[in-house]
Amino acid sequence: MATTKKKTPVKKSSTSKAKNTKATARPWSLRFSLLTVGIYAIVVTTIVVAAFATSYFMSAQQNKARLERIQAIYASLELPESYQVERTNVFGDKRVYEWDKSRTYSSEINYLHGDTVGATFADLDARVKAAGFTFVGEPYPGSVSKQYHYKSAEGEYIRVSVSSKVYNDAWRNAALMKQDVTQSMLDQIDTNSGPADVTIKVNLNDNNE
Repeated sequence: MATTKKKTPVKKSSTSKAKNTKATARPWSLRFSLLTVGIYAIVVTTIVVAAFATSYFMSAQQNKARLERIQAIYASLELPESYQVERTNVFGDKRVYEWDKSRTYSSEINYLHGDTVGATFADLDARVKAAGFTFVGEPYPGSVSKQYHYKSAEGEYIRVSVSSKVYNDAWRNAALMKQDVTQSMLDQIDTNSGPADVTIKVNLNDNNE
């Protein structure tokens, strides 16, 4: 009768188990680290985007309010149709000079007015004062181009410049034709003659332009 040999069970090494445990533990540890980094990156990105969006929204609202105020100042002058708009550069954002951070650009509208320089200037002076602005200075007294500065109680500024279009065109035409502008030629032009070139600038921040 044949004798059947019993197979001796092979015991698994404890060292092998430990290796397997470590092998399975490492991927989970790596995944957890990557997950943590990912969540952190998402949180930081969300905070940055939210802060940027809030800042952008607030800046846009401030610029909108400034633009509306500047437009209201121009409207308060109640200029009639005899003031024909030539160029407009009106904006609400605060534009600082590139070479001087203490100065800001002004909004500006240029007009033509069918009257003499003196009459136009007198009309604008009355309108600006009626709008609540007070005369604060004339930077170039006696100049061909008259300029007055005005200030409101809120610290807003209006600059009014008026000159003769006939006189200005003499300069422009001579320059275009590459001709010399002589004093005798200019003396023949009445600097009070119309129509009048008008520039009205509005600045909510300063009068340093």
